[in-house]
Amino acid sequence: MKTPLVSVADVHFPEAVASMNDRPYDIAALRELVSRRHVVEILDALSNRPHTTAELTTLIHVRRNTLARVLRVIASQSLIAADSQGSWDWPLEATDVIRLTGRGTQTIESLSSLSVWTALYECAGYEHER
Repeated sequence: MKTPLVSVADVHFPEAVASMNDRPYDIAALRELVSRRHVVEILDALSNRPHTTAELTTLIHVRRNTLARVLRVIASQSLIAADSQGSWDWPLEATDVIRLTGRGTQTIESLSSLSVWTALYECAGYEHER
């Protein structure tokens, strides 16, 4: 007997994820975020503890400019913060510490749920094999 997929309407998302950037939640926006290369790996690394950009570069196996680009995407959703002051458009120093925000922590908790990933999968338009 196959387990039925959970419908998007049946999935409960924490409030912080439910209104990314103070707009109504759109599961497509979450799917877009996690579909970007290295985003899930970076969020996973930061879920354990804050890391410097040098540590993230080593952990994720990316170049610094690639890491900076992905961090800007994650920061645009208010999921991370850096200890340094200023814009995410400025180059980060190797010693800058990156940490999850409260919203980032709640997003990680949501992404730890199989039902959320199932909903993301369903919304992507994939058919469940019968």
